[in-house]
Amino acid sequence: MKTWCLLGQSNYAAAIILDCLQALFPHEPLAAHIVANIPADQNDSLAYPFDVPGVAVSEYFHSDWTPGVYEGYFVGSIGKSRRALVQFFMETYGIDPANYAVLIHPSAVCAPTVGLGAGVHIGPLSVVAPHAKLGNFAVVNRNASVGHHTILEDFTTLNPGVNVAGCCRIGAGVTLGAGATVLDKVAIGPGSIIGAGSVVTKDIPAGVVAYGVPAKVVREAPGT
Repeated sequence: MKTWCLLGQSNYAAAIILDCLQALFPHEPLAAHIVANIPADQNDSLAYPFDVPGVAVSEYFHSDWTPGVYEGYFVGSIGKSRRALVQFFMETYGIDPANYAVLIHPSAVCAPTVGLGAGVHIGPLSVVAPHAKLGNFAVVNRNASVGHHTILEDFTTLNPGVNVAGCCRIGAGVTLGAGATVLDKVAIGPGSIIGAGSVVTKDIPAGVVAYGVPAKVVREAPGT
């Protein structure tokens, strides 16, 4: 039986990851271990179901779990907590980024010249064009598009329906809200947040929130 491990328990992410695994291996018995690093009473995502037919799931709190032999690890979050989860499990259990698997939904299109870092997730119906480069733990959520020669740095998140054109550079930890569009050759600085539905027509500096059509900087990003 193929067994993977999700480090961190966001039920939003667990549902997406398990569905992708089932789609990749529809005729094989599968298992997943989900390891939480925060108590259940502090996790507001647990109200949402995550089970997927054909995938047997075991849940653990991290102090009751011992690392084993897995097909690979996934980050059990697709949001801002990804970096913190990777850091927690590296410092606490020595799990290096190289141990994380790349997960690409079978309905996605990813050119053979694309560079993929550790722990990348590419969701259903997404397209990543030739010579794009996705850094460690980048997320391209469902029905999103990454243009040719575009670079997504580490921990970048593209939410559903985002369209990033060619030759762009999206900095580390940037979040692009659902349906946002980034035009050709635009750079967005690390840690910035682009609001849903925005159209980014020119470079955006690091550590800011920008939104609108065209997108304009409105304030500093939280935590900067």
